[in-house]
Amino acid sequence: MKRLTRTPVIVAAALTLLVPTIGWFALVELGHIGKPGEPLAPPFNLSDRISTIELITSPDGKHTARFVGSEPGDPEMTSDAFFEEVARRRSERESLPRVYRFLDVTSVTGFLWVAFGLAGQAVFMGRMVVQWRASEKAKSSVVPPVFWWLSLLGSSMLIVYFLWRKEIVGFLGQSTGWFIYVRNLWFIYGKSDR
Repeated sequence: MKRLTRTPVIVAAALTLLVPTIGWFALVELGHIGKPGEPLAPPFNLSDRISTIELITSPDGKHTARFVGSEPGDPEMTSDAFFEEVARRRSERESLPRVYRFLDVTSVTGFLWVAFGLAGQAVFMGRMVVQWRASEKAKSSVVPPVFWWLSLLGSSMLIVYFLWRKEIVGFLGQSTGWFIYVRNLWFIYGKSDR
């Protein structure tokens, strides 16, 4: 069996970094998402989550509110208009399919993102099953190369998912391990380079 070199590690690392970046730029150029600093244009909402509410206090102490991510130039809302909007959005949310409410999304796009995240988690968990089976077979603790490949793939998928969800804890947890997975693959496939 031919031994792999470091080239597949370099290609895999480059692809996992370049594919999401190229995809992001393509979405920007197609107009599906705003450029950095610009608001997102409906109907494509990258986060696909319930809006955040911004409370605005005027100099005279009166409060108004607006939904962050609203259309530019949307008027601020009085408390009555604000509560009417909250009620409208709640009834709109209750009319969504139960699975959408369970996953905290509002569209097919959001559902597909969550499915992508779950697939990433399944790949990431699968690495432990592979390692466990290899160890059982060898009757010793063994970490096969496929463990590191599954770690890299699952971690990359989860990094993209956590960026979409805007979850810094998950992003940091996966991105720090990502370099360890690449480094271990570098060690494994670099043996024939010496």
